[in-house]
Amino acid sequence: MANFDPNDSDDFVRGAEKRAKSNDSKPSDNQVMLNVRVPKRLRDRLKLTAVQHDRTNASIVEEALEEWLKNEKKHNKKSRVNAFNDDGL
Repeated sequence: MANFDPNDSDDFVRGAEKRAKSNDSKPSDNQVMLNVRVPKRLRDRLKLTAVQHDRTNASIVEEALEEWLKNEKKHNKKSRVNAFNDDGL
């Protein structure tokens, strides 16, 4: 455990930014952070599955969202109603 000297607090504070940057993840271009709340049980299942398949949580969630959005787009195209095919009744 490091010794903390209150008289050296300036050095400690100056070093905080360097320590934080050394632990920074480096997202690739075009990626953003998405925060959602899910039930703990779902999160735990995700983590276990990720380990079992040697994948990241993020890669599984990204794949699932892409698939859901693709299916939603197909569903919307099939059920889209417009003035030409809707008789208004």
